[in-house]
Amino acid sequence: MNKKHLYILCGLLVLVGITATIYRALVLEFPLTPNETTPTWRIETRLEIEAKGNPVRISMMLPSSQPGLTLYNESYVSPGYGLATSAPTDNRQAIFTKRAASGTQILYYSAVLHRSLTRDAAPKVRPPTIRPSRFNDIQMAAARQVIGRIELESADTDSFVRLLFAQLKDPRPGGPEQLLLQAARTRAEVGVKIMTVAGMAARVVNGIALNPDRRRAKLVRWVEIYDEDSWRAFDTDSNEFRAPPAHLPWWRGTSPLTSIQGGRLIHTEIAVRRVFIDSLQSTVGKQKQAQSKFVEFSVFGLPLQTQEVYRLLLTVPIGIFLLVILRNVVGMRTFGTFMPVLIALAFRETQLLWGAILFTSVVAIGLLVRFYLEQLKLLLVPRLASVVIVVILVMTVISIISHKLGFDRGLSVALFPIVILAMTIERMTVIWDEKGPKEALIQATGSFLVAVLCYLVMNLDIVRHWVFVFPESLLLVLAATLALGRYSGYRLVELPRFRVLAGKD
Repeated sequence: MNKKHLYILCGLLVLVGITATIYRALVLEFPLTPNETTPTWRIETRLEIEAKGNPVRISMMLPSSQPGLTLYNESYVSPGYGLATSAPTDNRQAIFTKRAASGTQILYYSAVLHRSLTRDAAPKVRPPTIRPSRFNDIQMAAARQVIGRIELESADTDSFVRLLFAQLKDPRPGGPEQLLLQAARTRAEVGVKIMTVAGMAARVVNGIALNPDRRRAKLVRWVEIYDEDSWRAFDTDSNEFRAPPAHLPWWRGTSPLTSIQGGRLIHTEIAVRRVFIDSLQSTVGKQKQAQSKFVEFSVFGLPLQTQEVYRLLLTVPIGIFLLVILRNVVGMRTFGTFMPVLIALAFRETQLLWGAILFTSVVAIGLLVRFYLEQLKLLLVPRLASVVIVVILVMTVISIISHKLGFDRGLSVALFPIVILAMTIERMTVIWDEKGPKEALIQATGSFLVAVLCYLVMNLDIVRHWVFVFPESLLLVLAATLALGRYSGYRLVELPRFRVLAGKD
C-alpha cells in the first residue's frame, strides 16, 4: 500500500470524524465540556375542580415546542381519570374523563422546557381563513369607525397595527375604543377582532413569563398578525413587532385554559421554576423523545450498565495513541505493547498513589518468587501457573493486612488484572536472564512511567467526556495512529547519541 493511499484514508477518517462531531455538537446540541449545565424551566399546572357525581370531562390547553424552545418530559397526575391528547387545531389539548366523580378533584400537569442553541426560522404557512368577528351592530359600527380613522393615518400594515393598539392603550373617554374595550377582556382580544373586520388575519396568543420564578404565574396575551407567509408577533404592551421577551406561547385563540363539563373549576395554578440540569442528560432526553436515530443507534441507546462499561473502554484508544507516541517517537521501552495501558486502567480504579504502591509491591514479591522457581527448573506453563497462584495469594494477604490496619485502599489491589501482574513478572525475569538486570529495570521503569502518563491523560474529565459523548472523534485518533505508522525518523531518546555528528557548533 503506497503513501498516497494511506493519506487518502487518513483524510477520509478526519473528514468523517469532524463532520459527525460538528453535527452532534451544533445540531443535536450535545455539550462540548463535562459538567456543563443547561438552564431549563419546569412548568407545573394544578387544577382543582368540584364534581357532583356526574360524568366529568376536562379539556386543558397544553404548550408546544417553539422555535428555540423544546418541550419534553411531560407528565400527568390524574388518579382515576382517563387521559387522551389531541390537536384539533394549532393547539394541543389534554382531555381528562371519568365516568362518575364527586367532591374535590385535583389534577396535575408538568413538563420541562429546554432552550435550544439553534433557532429555527418561522415556517411559512398558508393564508388562514378570516372568520367574522362576533360584534353586535353597535360594536361593529364602532369598529368600522376606528378602522376608518386609522386607515387615513396609516401607510401599511405595520403602521396600522401600531396606531390601533396605541389608541386601545389610551382610549378617548366616550370614544368607540372605550366601547369596544368594555365588551372584551383584554386589548389583544379587541385588537384582533378589529383587525378581522378590517380584513386582516390575526390571532391572540396566550403565554406565561419564564423569568423570574413564579409560584403563581399569570397568563399574558399578545397578538400574531399574518404577513408575508408567516405569523409575526406583536407585543401590545411595548407596541413593538416582537414577542414579549422570555415568554412561552402556551396556546392561541380566545378559548380558556380549561373547560369543564360535569363539574366546576375552583382554582387553576401555574408554577414556573428555573432549574439547572446536566446538559448531557437534558440533550439525551430531548433527542430520545424526538426519536432521533442518531442517538438511538449510539452508546446512549444501550442499557445504563453497558454505557458505564463503554465510558471506560472508549478511553483505551487515547491511552494506546499516547503509547504509540511514547514508543515510536520518544523511544521509551516497555514490557509488551499494550501492557502499560492495561495497568493504567487498573490505576483508574485504585487511584494513582495507592495503585503505584500496590503494583510495585506485588511485582516485587512476585519477582522474588519467580527467581526462586527458576531454581526448580520448571517448564513454562507450570511456572506461569505457579506465578499466578502466588500473585493471588499475595493480593489476598495484602488486602487482609491493610483491612486490619485500617487502610481500606489496600482492598483495591484486587482490581488489578491478575494475568497482567503475572505476565509482567514473567516478562521482567525473562529480560533479566537474556539482557541483564539493567535492561529489565529500564523496561520496568518505562512501563511504569508510560502507565502513569496514560492514566493521567485517560483520567482527564475532558477526555472521558469527549470519547463518550463524541465517539466519532476517535476516528481522528485512528487517523493520527495510521499516519504515525509510517514514521521511521529518529527517536527522541536517540538524539544524544548523534550529537557528535552535529559538530562542535
